[in-house]
Amino acid sequence: MKRVLKFTLPLVLLVILGGSWWLISHQTAPTQAPQPMAKPRVKAAPHYQPLTLTELNHDPKLTACSLIYYAVKHSKIQRWQEVADFKLGWQLDQYPTEDGIKSLVWPDKQIKANAKQLQPNWFALSKTGNVTYHSFIVHSFRDDMTLNTTLPKIIQQLNQDHAATKVRQLRSNLVIIAHKKTAN
Repeated sequence: MKRVLKFTLPLVLLVILGGSWWLISHQTAPTQAPQPMAKPRVKAAPHYQPLTLTELNHDPKLTACSLIYYAVKHSKIQRWQEVADFKLGWQLDQYPTEDGIKSLVWPDKQIKANAKQLQPNWFALSKTGNVTYHSFIVHSFRDDMTLNTTLPKIIQQLNQDHAATKVRQLRSNLVIIAHKKTAN
């Protein structure tokens, strides 16, 4: 009998200890409210800033870039594609007129005078916001091709295209040479 007790006693102790451990580990502990997981901070995308007439009225370079961008992307005048390389930029010769300003648009912001041989594309912006695009037709005796629109319509189209950010970036690729009004 001693022998049976010698083997059963440790076995009984193991069963009791194992059962106690199981009861303790499976007892329902008081529940705590689950802590909300902290959301990782995500940097918000910059909010799109549309172009406004006020902004263009206070920034002549932005106005010129908007007008050129519109001519390249939305005019049906083929020759405006000659100034479509946005990386090269543009050089504008601007001349005041009685009704506003006339801008000759040369491709490449670093163009030299000796490269200005062929009549360039140009646009006229009136004080009232009317815009007329002109393009000389090479090897033709016809009148210039023209397109008439308004500054508010151009702004509306560029904002519809979500091109405001791109147009603002183009300012660094624009050189304006302002000429004084000549006496007649």
